[in-house]
Amino acid sequence: MAGSVIHLEEDTGLPRTHALVIGVGKYPHLAGGEAPVADSDGMRQLSSPPVSARALATWLLSEYNDPQRPLGSLALLLSEEQPAPFVDPRTGTPHDVDVATIDNILVAITEWYDRGDSHVDNRLVFYFCGHGVSQGEDMALLAADIFADEHNPLNDALDFAGLMNGLKRCKASQQVFFVDACRSNSDVLIECSGARFAGRTPLGAGTRPLDLPRRFHIPYYATLAGDRSHARPGQVSLFTEALLKSLAGAASDDPEGDWRVNTSHLLEAIDHFMHQPQFAGAVAGVQVPSVGELPVFVLHELADPPIVPVYVSCECAEDNAAAEFVCREGGQERLRRPPGDVDEEDPQSEWAIELSFGNYDFEARLGDHDVLTKSVTVRPVFRRVQLVKP
Repeated sequence: MAGSVIHLEEDTGLPRTHALVIGVGKYPHLAGGEAPVADSDGMRQLSSPPVSARALATWLLSEYNDPQRPLGSLALLLSEEQPAPFVDPRTGTPHDVDVATIDNILVAITEWYDRGDSHVDNRLVFYFCGHGVSQGEDMALLAADIFADEHNPLNDALDFAGLMNGLKRCKASQQVFFVDACRSNSDVLIECSGARFAGRTPLGAGTRPLDLPRRFHIPYYATLAGDRSHARPGQVSLFTEALLKSLAGAASDDPEGDWRVNTSHLLEAIDHFMHQPQFAGAVAGVQVPSVGELPVFVLHELADPPIVPVYVSCECAEDNAAAEFVCREGGQERLRRPPGDVDEEDPQSEWAIELSFGNYDFEARLGDHDVLTKSVTVRPVFRRVQLVKP
């Protein structure tokens, strides 16, 4: 395999999922880079996007499960301070990864389009994490070499709306996009490049051919239009971690007996995590994930019971700091939180844990004769447990 492709199954003529994952953290021409421009509009180097992209690529290879559309290919492009091979989590095989320059991105998109164009029931998955800028409905995803073109810096960016429009003609009937980037404006880039130019795309715009089935496409955004996205240095971004936790079970349901994640539940679960102080910290409720269109279909089937976020609290929140919390399943202790093991900034906060689907008994011990209990069934999206005296 050459170029950006790190996984490619033999084409059997059956429907497949084809993914393109891009993580851009090292920007040579932004502040902190080797050749920074005089004014990069406050944009600097990022450490989270390559980590986030690697995490999603790992999940796609090791966890993604759709029997109707198994993973057929995975392409990966990264720009990181210390480049390293990507190691396939299943085989241990290392793969060199191409740099996420605009030229490499455009080539990868063209090849990804062609793979998706092989069957009408194919699914395309696109993921980008890095700097982004927006104006109105236009959004530019900034490649590693942004500002390399001094005369028109957005020649080094991907026009996201143009990408989605160009994919109308691709046979793949399900197209899912995850954009983990800011959607705020950039006066510098707009002034340099023109108000209606949002970057490049290798795909010409057009209408969907009448002989193809309807296209179901969903762009998931890390934030609302005009807002910034947040990340933690050197760690998976908040949006991507919320996405992965949701896919692990919080976004699943079992109306037909098996646990499946559909597109609507996925947004609900991501939004839940992004509103929780225990997960998102100071930006809880500030960064609000959103979508463009939202047709509902199944994205992923779980091989194991779902992992669900659970929040445990005493009836009186003031007792949380002094309480000893215990979680049991079938009489066996599963988890325990000693008294005083609390967040110093918010000692009254709930005990946040993760549990598999099932029945649990919870206990808060405030003294030898002061015990609060409750038995609950834990199931997605989340479970909030308030303990009371029996």
